[in-house]
Amino acid sequence: MQYNLLPGMIDTHFHGLIMEQKGLETKTVLKEAFDSGLEYAIDIGTEMSDIPKRLKLLSEFGNILFAAGNYPSEIEIDTVSNLVDFLETIIIDNKISAIGEIGLDWHWNYGTKELQMELFEAQLELANKFKLPVLIHNRDADNEIIEVLNKTKPVSGGIMHCFSSNYETAVKVLDLGLSISFAGNVTYKKNRTLREVASKIPVNTIFAETDSPYLSPQKVRGKKNHPGHIGYTYETLADCQNIAIQELIESMKSNFINLFNPEL
Repeated sequence: MQYNLLPGMIDTHFHGLIMEQKGLETKTVLKEAFDSGLEYAIDIGTEMSDIPKRLKLLSEFGNILFAAGNYPSEIEIDTVSNLVDFLETIIIDNKISAIGEIGLDWHWNYGTKELQMELFEAQLELANKFKLPVLIHNRDADNEIIEVLNKTKPVSGGIMHCFSSNYETAVKVLDLGLSISFAGNVTYKKNRTLREVASKIPVNTIFAETDSPYLSPQKVRGKKNHPGHIGYTYETLADCQNIAIQELIESMKSNFINLFNPEL
């Protein structure tokens, strides 16, 4: 299996359970990735009910952090109050490092826009209650994402995950005290606009992610994605920032420690 890693690299967003469902041997892949230089990774769920399975699958890895949150599609399954109450129970009963992924998705238009925004805001409030950073999903909802974030600002910061918007939106995100994470799509040949964003924002606001098993970087496009591919995104971001890759590794590690306070 192909890996592209240097010591100290971090994947801030992967879906271990979905990797397993897509036919990857998740534990083997992660062990090899950590042995090859991956230092930390954050496992993200897509359904509230998947927390026990995720913890069982990955709890042996001390350098994996866990996030929990109601993805926008969950609004079609239950009410806002029930979803948020369940999330609060999960936070209390488990070691959760971030709330996510949460946000808005106008591409699929789950439920109604109003309910998605209500669920998003309620989870931001919960993150503030527990002083946890947030990992935000945004698909075709730039204006409304900023609207909700201005109304309920994340007091412990967070990341706009898999950033795919324009520079104007990036500035608004940074003005809210949030950071921006780039996934494998920043490496795609036709994605010059996204690379331009990555070149303009400060290096101390940047993270990298795989969003595994999705969005494989250009050099491994067509293959199932996993955290061992994070180096390709680092390479592109270092080029965008016009800095050595080791400088980017050190900067992102500092960003990561400041935001998530992992136990070292």
